[in-house]
Amino acid sequence: YKTLEAVASLYASTKNPKLNEMMDKAIVVIGKSQREDGYIYTKAMIEQRKTGSNNQFQDRLSFESYNIGHLMTAGCIHYRATGKTTLLNIAKKATDYLYNFYKSASPTLARNAICPSHYMGVVEMYRTTNDPRYLELANHLIAIKGKIDDGTDDNQDRIPFLKQTKAMGHAVRANYLYAGVADLYAETGKDSLLNTLNLMWDDVNQHKMYITGGCGSLYDGTSPDGTSYNPADVQKIHQAFGRDFQLPNFTAHNETCANIGNVLWNWRMLQITGDAKYADVMELALHNSVLSGISLDGKNFLYTNPLAQSNDLPFKQRWSKDRVPYIGLSNCCPPNVVRTIAEVSDYAYSVSDKGLWFNLYGGNNLTTKLADGSKISLSEETNYPWDGNIKISVK
Repeated sequence: YKTLEAVASLYASTKNPKLNEMMDKAIVVIGKSQREDGYIYTKAMIEQRKTGSNNQFQDRLSFESYNIGHLMTAGCIHYRATGKTTLLNIAKKATDYLYNFYKSASPTLARNAICPSHYMGVVEMYRTTNDPRYLELANHLIAIKGKIDDGTDDNQDRIPFLKQTKAMGHAVRANYLYAGVADLYAETGKDSLLNTLNLMWDDVNQHKMYITGGCGSLYDGTSPDGTSYNPADVQKIHQAFGRDFQLPNFTAHNETCANIGNVLWNWRMLQITGDAKYADVMELALHNSVLSGISLDGKNFLYTNPLAQSNDLPFKQRWSKDRVPYIGLSNCCPPNVVRTIAEVSDYAYSVSDKGLWFNLYGGNNLTTKLADGSKISLSEETNYPWDGNIKISVK
């Protein structure tokens, strides 16, 4: 789905018919794979066919909702780029399935949704279709988070979201959560959501983020702090934020997806506040901890993004320190960084009733409309970030 989203974004700017044909063929296959009730997660569906079981969302480490969330986003982007509803209709069926599922699911069952891309996806579906059920679902997803007996900091559900004061746990899951909540705030204006987001942002930016914009310093951490002989009390956390200023260089985890999540979160904070500090972090992460996840020729990728490397560490690290064509254990990062690069032009400018805002610098041509409907065209010439000379010509 992330690859489809990248192709749709490239098609929007190039109108290359081969890209359109490629998407059409893939969408037909996706549609044939979807169950009649809207459920679609091929890994589980293959297992269901083998065993005859019909269980969904039983495994708290399953990526069902994560995959459906990226389907939602891809469906919306494809519709905007092509005007076609083929992928959007598949996404609508999947979103309807989630809506019906969450209406009756217990909080414990509903929490089985790691890396919550569907928080962003559901709100994007609401914006695209104007179906009020999708905004209702987004509200429900945040409301039930933390209403379980065995929540974990790893999944940010040990404490209800509105009671959280520190960024904790798995950095990808956290940044995706914060981006999704920012989307929900943009549509509802609930001050309590923004208050908690501000606490999370201050904590990450003042205590837990690298100078590259990277997030998730530790391969493995524990939470909450303290001593206990009960393993349930001291929880292991994969790619954890860690304690304040616990930012090792050689062993930094900084998964590419976590850094992309930082971009997604700060982009949304910029849109809802207009505060340039969010544009600064977005630019910082894009240039330093997102681009590091892909080689210059676009063929090799990193899962982790440490700030230093050594061949003399007294242990073997879990992830390769060299970029590779395919990340066998988890290939989530390559399509994520590709779609981010394909969509970077979307982050370059913003429009408000005060005019046009420059969020990112780089050589480009822009034709758009201002808030009052008047048209504007401009070109930007620069060698940024290698130097700070920027020439803007309004046409």
